[in-house]
Amino acid sequence: MENKTLEQRENVIAGIAGAFLFSLAGAVVYFLLYLLGVIAALSGLVGVVCAIKGYSIFAKKESTKGVIIASVIAFLVIVLAWFFCLSYDIYADYKSAFEAGEIDFMLTFSESVRLAPEILEIPEFAKAYFGDLAIGLLFCLIGSGSYIVAKIKNAKNQTVNTPV
Repeated sequence: MENKTLEQRENVIAGIAGAFLFSLAGAVVYFLLYLLGVIAALSGLVGVVCAIKGYSIFAKKESTKGVIIASVIAFLVIVLAWFFCLSYDIYADYKSAFEAGEIDFMLTFSESVRLAPEILEIPEFAKAYFGDLAIGLLFCLIGSGSYIVAKIKNAKNQTVNTPV
């Protein structure tokens, strides 16, 4: 019997799905830390580590391309988490105003999600929330940067050392 090592084909579409699903862990961490009033690199690191792992499991291969794709997806999911934090703030503000008798209606969370883009058109809110997003993404980059670089080097080494 011939001893051949078959190169595992990378399933990029499945990898993207895996990266998205696994990066949701980072979004949950981001949201929970946001509720505590903390923006931390931890959420970015969790998101990127999980996204890269999800990509490699679903794609059945770890590659430089996969690490980059997974990292981009993790950052996009952090942006999605930020948007839900904004929506939650809108919901909580309306709830507080309603309970205090300042307004006579309540918003549902889904109505708050739909209202969020309009809130971002108000310059004071946009400046504050986009500032939070910039800081959050910067911390995510700091928290995950060395991990991403190490994974890219590892993926390149695997490609170079793979027998043909």
